[in-house]
Parts: sequence; structure tokens; C-alpha cells
Amino acid sequence: MKYIHYDGSQILTGDAIADAVADYAAILGANGRTDTVAIPAVADDGSVTRTTVLIGPASELTVSAAPDDELEPEDHAFIRRLRDAAERAGTERPVDVDGGHRFADADEANTADADTADADTATADTAAADTAAADKTD
Repeated sequence: MKYIHYDGSQILTGDAIADAVADYAAILGANGRTDTVAIPAVADDGSVTRTTVLIGPASELTVSAAPDDELEPEDHAFIRRLRDAAERAGTERPVDVDGGHRFADADEANTADADTADADTATADTAAADTAAADKTD
């Protein structure tokens, strides 16, 4: 878990989500662009919520470690959307002193999401076949 510190508030979210928001903010800043982002977060009562922030060149956000929590939100689709939006933001890229791979969790999640989608499709296909078979016997 990590905190995103933004405008005097703390947004508690998953590690990969916090890192992706920081990556996106850096790219927006390098290109002189702004965007509003609804960040998946954990509310004080433990429920999953979204906190919308405006990020861009003037944003002053920081990310820090938070206590680990088994309820850590993971939202691979959100991270992919940030990565895709970053590609459209412009050609300038921020200096990358840490040498990290931006939006890393988006790439790793494609397989898991595809497997889930395939399983959902297979379940739906099985249910449709069962319904069709039942209709033929009636």
C-alpha cells in the first residue's frame, strides 16, 4: 500500500496504482498537459472508493509507503488507461533518473485479465449451450 499526498490530503491506494499515477503526472508535466484522474483508493472505513485529482505540470504530489493491507486495491485496467493516455499526451518524456519501467503492472496484468475474460466467456458459452440443450429437450 502507498499514500499519494496531494493538496494536503492522503489517498491510500495500491502500490502499482500509486506508482502509475506518479508516472502519468511526470509525463503530463513533461508535455505541459493536465488531466483529471479518478484514483482507486481505500476510504477510512475500508471500502473501495475513487478520489479524483487534477494532475499536470503544476501538480505537487508525492508517494510514500503505507502500512500493508490485505485489501490493497489492484486495478490493472486503470493502470493500462493511464499508460495509454500517457502515450497520447505528447512525445516528451521526463528524465528517468531511477531507470524504472513506467506502468509495469499494466503489462503484467494483460495475461491475468485475458485469462479472466476467457474464463468468463467460457462460462457464458457453457451456460448458453446448457440453455440451448434444455430448449431442445422441451
